[in-house]
Amino acid sequence: MSDIIDTVQLQETNDALVVLFDITLPSGTVAHFFDGLDDGSTNIYFPSKTISGSSYELQEYVAIPIQITGIESSSSGASNRPTLGLANIPILARSVANNEDGTNDEETIRDILLSEGINTAEDLLNSKVVVRSTLLSKTFSSSDSNPTSPGAEFPSKTYIIDRVASESNLIVEFELASPMDIEGVTLPGRIVVGRYCPWRYQGHYIPDANGDASKDGGCIWPIDSNGRFFDEKNNVITKDITTIPTYSSSIQNDERAIGYKTKTVTNGHTQIWSSIRVVPAEASNGQFNPISARAYWKRLDVCGKTLTSCKVRFQGNNTNNNLNTRYTLPFGGFPGSKQFR
Repeated sequence: MSDIIDTVQLQETNDALVVLFDITLPSGTVAHFFDGLDDGSTNIYFPSKTISGSSYELQEYVAIPIQITGIESSSSGASNRPTLGLANIPILARSVANNEDGTNDEETIRDILLSEGINTAEDLLNSKVVVRSTLLSKTFSSSDSNPTSPGAEFPSKTYIIDRVASESNLIVEFELASPMDIEGVTLPGRIVVGRYCPWRYQGHYIPDANGDASKDGGCIWPIDSNGRFFDEKNNVITKDITTIPTYSSSIQNDERAIGYKTKTVTNGHTQIWSSIRVVPAEASNGQFNPISARAYWKRLDVCGKTLTSCKVRFQGNNTNNNLNTRYTLPFGGFPGSKQFR
């Protein structure tokens, strides 16, 4: 972004500011518009915000009469509610068609609006609007290849279409709201707990039924536990997982006793179990597997959800009990909210 700032700081930029709009339609389709050019309505291209493969896919932005007014930034008071105005004409649907100059291959407005579920202006309510801005010299054309780096642009802003402010045969105006200003949304989005971490243990990497990482939570402790396994009271179970036998359906008599430790490895997820009651002799058929027979087994390597639990894992090592405090902790609680004497 530094190059675009350097250009703006010149006494004569000899360039034009282009405002881009990414509007998510009710069906999930993202329509791309920009506020037009003085020398015609030829469309421009600009990279998406997310990388696809090894490049940022160029999106076609259609020139239509569209503008946003009333954007303000303030550190206090109610959040800003700008107004989005756009032409109430069939050109609204052009970005859904596959065209390069804004005129060829344009579908009929009736077919497009019906396919997108848009019959009235109210149908766009609750749609997300991302406002992006850049300089004309930083945009692309249809003949350019997808870039391998993100586009040079100013910081974007995200809004939600909250209500129809006014509508005529020529123009429709929407009042926009901050995503955090919509009814029912609170800040922060979760309960503040000082002592305990609310993250799901290993939730960022824990595999689902297909073996894919579900990324269900902010705990980034790996599913192999880096070879260090602790119980809920932060006591070391083992730092050498080879000392814990893998569960086998052909369990022996001495392995049926209460307190017997075993491990399972499912899609790379290593878990340590301890029997909490005598496993029946007919366990050889596999029906008493620790993962499914929870009445007989208790998982040992769980997190105590405290700051100490986080320290022994992320700041510990596999040889001794020393902690390296240079490593940051992804603790999900709010220790600063605790009362200290």
